[in-house]
Amino acid sequence: MWNDNETNQDLIDYKYLTDSINLIINNDNLVPSTIGVYGDWGSGKSSLMKMIEIENTKEDNLIIKFNGWLFEGYEDAKIALLSTLVDELIKSRTWDNKALKYIGRLVKKVKWLKVLTKTGQIGFNTYMASNTDFDYANALKEISDLNIEDYVKEIQDENQDIIEKGIREFHNDFETLIKETNINRVIVLIDDLDRCNPDTIISTLEAIKLFLFVDKSIFIISADERLINYAVKKKFPELPSTDYDVSKDYIEKLIHFPIRIPSMSEPEFETYTNFLFSKLHLKSTEFEELIYKAFNNSSDDIITSKLNSENISDYLSIVPEGLKQDLILSKQINSILVSILSGNPRQCKRFLNMLMIRLNMAKSKGIDLKKNVLAKLMLLEYFKTESFNQLVKASYEKDKNVLKSVENIDEAKENIDSSFDVWMSDTWLKKWVITEPKLGEIDLKNYFYFTRGNLNFELLSNKRISLEAREILENLLKGGALQTKALKGSLNLSSTDITSIFSEISNRISIEEVIKERGKLNILLLKFCQKHPILISEYCAFMDNASESIIMPANVPNLLLLTDGTPFEPTAKKIIFKWSNSNISMLSKIAKSKL
Repeated sequence: MWNDNETNQDLIDYKYLTDSINLIINNDNLVPSTIGVYGDWGSGKSSLMKMIEIENTKEDNLIIKFNGWLFEGYEDAKIALLSTLVDELIKSRTWDNKALKYIGRLVKKVKWLKVLTKTGQIGFNTYMASNTDFDYANALKEISDLNIEDYVKEIQDENQDIIEKGIREFHNDFETLIKETNINRVIVLIDDLDRCNPDTIISTLEAIKLFLFVDKSIFIISADERLINYAVKKKFPELPSTDYDVSKDYIEKLIHFPIRIPSMSEPEFETYTNFLFSKLHLKSTEFEELIYKAFNNSSDDIITSKLNSENISDYLSIVPEGLKQDLILSKQINSILVSILSGNPRQCKRFLNMLMIRLNMAKSKGIDLKKNVLAKLMLLEYFKTESFNQLVKASYEKDKNVLKSVENIDEAKENIDSSFDVWMSDTWLKKWVITEPKLGEIDLKNYFYFTRGNLNFELLSNKRISLEAREILENLLKGGALQTKALKGSLNLSSTDITSIFSEISNRISIEEVIKERGKLNILLLKFCQKHPILISEYCAFMDNASESIIMPANVPNLLLLTDGTPFEPTAKKIIFKWSNSNISMLSKIAKSKL
């Protein structure tokens, strides 16, 4: 299995990104500046930041790491950033007396600003009366070189001049310290900013401008660009919802150089997957040498993967048999897996980790599961959950592997199990069926055993859908004009987000006990599937799998409406025929009237 933490091992070939960032860092004409390392959750932002840190660790550089998420809830974001900077300054090296003088001034400014943020606008005496735990004597001692009486008077008068003065003094002292100590670059790495709430995000960005934006300073901020934009919208709610340019301009004033990490292409995804498998089979020195050779190959071909079953022997004199098999597996599942996981490295690692967990669970029970069979089933389980559930249900009810007839697409269609003829009309399912290995001759019940009690794939519940998808889902559930707008907005979502929203709505239908609310959800699901025809097969599978106790009379015409004129229409009629024999009289009556 593989660790899910950030790493300095480059398995994706991020060199072109690190080179671009280092070019900015080392250009005197481009500093001071802020660099935004933008990417989706799990795209490798933290790993890229670690690589930048290692490549710029030099004697005359000062590198400071800050994680605002760790301080959130404990301290004001601005103060937390300043405190971290001063602490790292003190620990970074041995300073001479002149430098210590300025560092001491910075320490006192931070301590004083802490007092200010605690007292705020309520007045110093009011704060003192309501906070008996506040160490007034120690606070005065810490800032003993300042004129306390004047400062307290200004606070009591709620005069913000003192805060502005403190900002100017900190800024000037910090700038002087950098000049006097001949530091080449102050590189501040701010990670996990997109985990923070909107106020913390904006406060951290503004702290950079107010306090720290001085000569020779570089701030590298790792975040999901969409969340920063969302934070700006929250900070300035008066901005019109359609006026994206205003928030964009605000961000561009704070982030000078955006560096965006793209989703992995299919060749990159295969390369990454193959490196993960290689790490399992090789010694660390062999693995490091493999990375170097693969990425420094004279070929500049970016259309094919850098590491695969065909070229592995070019880099290794002896290829372990287990690695050979894993590289073949990677080739089999790569094209489907990259589309499901949207080229996301963390999701890839989680998928493979779950694969290994299930194999180990089976091994513990003395069951030998084939890795390529399990991986193929997991692809279906992940992306077409309802179709996977349908396969599991049919395998137990009919006590046979129904895929045998489905896989034999050269035979007449009528030979296909009637419950699964819809699979031949769905492009994704058809591709999955013909992908190696073929499963029709395999007893799959042992594989299904390890999904029992949780037919919704573990990764799906843990998967972090995009911010847009989350907002669209919330607005879909609110109804009215927001729902109409959200349905239109959903057209821009990835297929992964679309299927995630479908799963969320269908799950809600399954557990909703209030009939009126279940009816609203059914209408919503119909509308959503009408916008996204790729969901029609899943809608049919959901209707076929669902307990008749939750099927509503309106589902009968809805199913016909959604499938009318599509290849799925015969399947819909078979489901309605099944409902016509239901013991629930109203459902049976409506179904019979539509046959």
